[in-house]
Amino acid sequence: MTRRLLPPARLAALALAALVAVVALAPAPARAQAPADSPSASVVALRLVADADRLVAGAPFRLAVVADVKPGWHVNSHTPKEDYLIPTEVSLPPVAGLAFEAPVYPAHVELKLPFSETPLAVYEGKTVIRVAGKVDPAAAPGPRTLKALLDFQPCNDQQCLAPAQVEATLTIDVAAKGSAASPANAELFGASTGGGAPAAAPTAPAGTASATTAPLEGVRGTAPAEPSPFAGRSLPALLGLVFLAGLALNLTPCVYPLIPITVGFFGRQAAGKTSRNLGLAVLYVLGMSVTYSALGVFAALSGALFGSWLQKPAVLVGIAIVVLALALSMFGLFEIRMPHALTDRTGLKGGAVGAFTMGLFVGFVAAPCIGPFVLSLLTYVAAQGSAVLGFGLFFTLAMGLGVPYLVLGTVTGSLSKLPRSGEWMVAVRKVFGFVLVSLAVYFLRPLLPPRAFDLGLALPLVLGGLYLLFLEKNARDVAWFKPVRAVVSLALVAAGIWLAVPRTAVAGLPFETYSDEALAKAAAEGKPVMIDFFADWCLPCKELEHNTFSDPRVVAAAKGWVLLKADLTREGTEEVARLRQRWGIKGVPTVVFLGPDGKERGPRVVEFERPEAFLPRLK
Repeated sequence: MTRRLLPPARLAALALAALVAVVALAPAPARAQAPADSPSASVVALRLVADADRLVAGAPFRLAVVADVKPGWHVNSHTPKEDYLIPTEVSLPPVAGLAFEAPVYPAHVELKLPFSETPLAVYEGKTVIRVAGKVDPAAAPGPRTLKALLDFQPCNDQQCLAPAQVEATLTIDVAAKGSAASPANAELFGASTGGGAPAAAPTAPAGTASATTAPLEGVRGTAPAEPSPFAGRSLPALLGLVFLAGLALNLTPCVYPLIPITVGFFGRQAAGKTSRNLGLAVLYVLGMSVTYSALGVFAALSGALFGSWLQKPAVLVGIAIVVLALALSMFGLFEIRMPHALTDRTGLKGGAVGAFTMGLFVGFVAAPCIGPFVLSLLTYVAAQGSAVLGFGLFFTLAMGLGVPYLVLGTVTGSLSKLPRSGEWMVAVRKVFGFVLVSLAVYFLRPLLPPRAFDLGLALPLVLGGLYLLFLEKNARDVAWFKPVRAVVSLALVAAGIWLAVPRTAVAGLPFETYSDEALAKAAAEGKPVMIDFFADWCLPCKELEHNTFSDPRVVAAAKGWVLLKADLTREGTEEVARLRQRWGIKGVPTVVFLGPDGKERGPRVVEFERPEAFLPRLK
């Protein structure tokens, strides 16, 4: 039976198109506004004034929207430096007989704050936004009421409050055409009046955020700087783990057959010269490192975008479908190979360029087996947001994958000692297919009932073990493979049965639903508070719930705490947007800790943590 070969370029294009489609269809969060009497609204006092004591039919006029920002606070500029920041915007509802031009915003101040790695573009103090307009020549004389609306988000050097909208009104007469008007508010417009272009907007007063500015009384929801990417972790241990994983991935059925083929390629090109053989192997490994390191840097720099994709149910389903497709390739339905046109044009058939190019593209061939691990590592790097860490981890992964080529390409006779990847490797490929089916179910965990998830994980493993033990006929005559096959088969069946056995529910932390009233009550009683921001589709949230929050040591340590759960499942609703803005939530899970005084303390939990790491936070 001839298997269909899917070029990696076409497969990647289809996967990318599907990913773009599901991301585009996912709802965008709505912007919530704080009520007029909220702490946010009290940070800014707004005035609306004109450049004359009256407006004249047929004549131009100028308005000034004056925002007095409370000392120690600032608002984002009209054009903030980050897409996720709320811009300051002025709007004027229509008024009969008047036409308004676009607002002219002042120059911003660049301010370096403790929670920002780069300076922010902000307005502070007295900020004047000008709007030019003209009165219709046919406008009827009489009073007009003008209204200015200012949308903004206030922050100090410790916290950001929820976005708010404040308004200011101005009642002014419209006089008949040809009437005289007296200048007004010269300090805002200059001496000239009567319709020229607005004077250049002054730069908002410069300043620095006060390091001693305290949060507004009664306001919680501070958003301190995220903990260091290496907080609580040993970087050498992390790099060592990734390196060992790279070595282990060489034993997968997608990579292992490449080792003798590739090393043999080096040997033929080197013509018996060990130094040249080593040089080709080094170039090959460097090619691998370029591909993987670029992936790591991309994931780190995309940060919130990459993480937000992986939090969408549609994307989780898409990932599961891709993993299932990779499983089908393990079963022999199709293979992923580089097209001949690409290999011919890149000089893949020989020389130093060929060795380097082979390393660049080896990830496509190995994708069915190493793809799931690479995806999980990409998710971790995106959560950390460090380009240096992303480069380091993926470079280390490439080194782990490349060590066998360096060793076998230079040590005489080593290649001949490797077991040939014959029929036994065909059997291993099929077992990997069953494991990948379980992995696809694992990605769907946030969307499945607990029992369905357990059975979905267990069934492919049991079937894979039984198939390898009784039905797989390849390599039955290979002596060394018989005991290995028996051990692997029994291990798969045992793992499947263990996953399928119903477990007795363990009483976890006694959370109650988040509410402002519960927060106020905890503050009145002087109790510490832990708030778990979660979503039903969040996989790390499930891990925290089942592994950490149910641990008896964590349950005991949390006695005396007020435990609240805030559900962010329904993205795009006003309530979810309000909670995200108030507490500065970038993603889920996020666990926030408040002391008895109501102020946030300690670093937040923004990923799955085991009980051992979580316990010190409750002390």
